Amino acid sequence: MTKIERAITVVFFSGLTALFAQVAFFVPWTPVPYTLQTFAVLATGVYLRRNDAFTSGCIYLLVGALGAPVFADQGDQLFSNGKLIASGGYLLAFPIASALVAEGLDRSRKAGVANIKAQLLCWILAMIPVYVFGTLWLAESYGVDFSQAFEWGVEPFLIWDFVKILVMALITTKVWAFSSENTQSID
Repeated sequence: MTKIERAITVVFFSGLTALFAQVAFFVPWTPVPYTLQTFAVLATGVYLRRNDAFTSGCIYLLVGALGAPVFADQGDQLFSNGKLIASGGYLLAFPIASALVAEGLDRSRKAGVANIKAQLLCWILAMIPVYVFGTLWLAESYGVDFSQAFEWGVEPFLIWDFVKILVMALITTKVWAFSSENTQSID
């Protein structure tokens, strides 16, 4: 893959994350919206290599920080009144999550175990920093303890995120199958 092709895919996945963030709805039991953002974040890690996946997530954050309406519900701020927005911890973890998926899948492919179990493990483990950073910052933003923030920012999303992971598994095994010929080199 040429550098131009790599750049295009990095920007594409930043745009995909922004697009999927617009599929958002709010419910009364949590201040955090339900979105398809994490689906795009995980897909970024499936398709791109670690550094490119991380870069794609950083571009997404930078574009939003500069005021483009790329966050959930056309949100156009990463900071408000000089402070990271309440869902900012989740957002800041996205590049890490994508990179973890990419690195984990690459290692499992090299070890000859890039199967559905390895993919599920990578996706589930990649959600840990999203939940941890997101919950910590949500607690700080709302002045509540970690337990309350966990109740708002993780518990309602566990099934939602697992369904997205199952859909990702279906797509990557049935529709968007990965082979070693499709992979880029890590630079």
